[in-house]
Amino acid sequence: MRLIPLALLAFSILAGFARPFPVAGAPLSFDQVLEAVDACYEKINTLKASFDQVVEVPVLEKKENFRGRLYYMKPDYLRLEYDKPKGQLLVADGSWYWFVMPQPDMLQAMRTPMRQGETGPRYVLGGGMLERYSGSLAGIEKRRGVPTYVLDLAPNSPSPYYRHLRAWIDTSSFATRAVQYIDESGNFNTFDLFKLEENVPLSPALFVYNPPPGTQILDIE
Repeated sequence: MRLIPLALLAFSILAGFARPFPVAGAPLSFDQVLEAVDACYEKINTLKASFDQVVEVPVLEKKENFRGRLYYMKPDYLRLEYDKPKGQLLVADGSWYWFVMPQPDMLQAMRTPMRQGETGPRYVLGGGMLERYSGSLAGIEKRRGVPTYVLDLAPNSPSPYYRHLRAWIDTSSFATRAVQYIDESGNFNTFDLFKLEENVPLSPALFVYNPPPGTQILDIE
């Protein structure tokens, strides 16, 4: 599973005329919600949050639950520290995605290069949303007690990571509260964010992974 960095980005003015900024609580169109998601990201340089993650593989009737903490720093730095399972780690350091899995007898790390201009699934949405996605507004519902817009999204360009995305967007702040990816095999990956802290000081060392001696490194293209 390839987990790729995140974002949230800029409210845009269409050529020739300006659109009014969305008012929290007012009915919005699909396009307006995406523009507001972009605007939310423009204000954020760093993000810290807790997360719950559920991975479902229907063909195997298998479901796994994970939890941990997320750290993000613009433009492409990401760290997911897992408490369940303890020791699992994902780091995007600007050049590589590292996925570290604890093993009983050795430490194993998978890595894949971060390609310039590549847009993969993001656990916090934003950045040219109208250009990158088509879709529809499915309605409004609460997610962990927070009112959210529910978006059904499909990438405008073919993605090797997923074929469909459902997102839950806070109706007040327009921050991403949850995303669900459906990959090409029909598997579900649902990711909930909570305890969000924006623009907190984060050490650049969080986004560096130096494999300990003896780590088995698996290169994946």
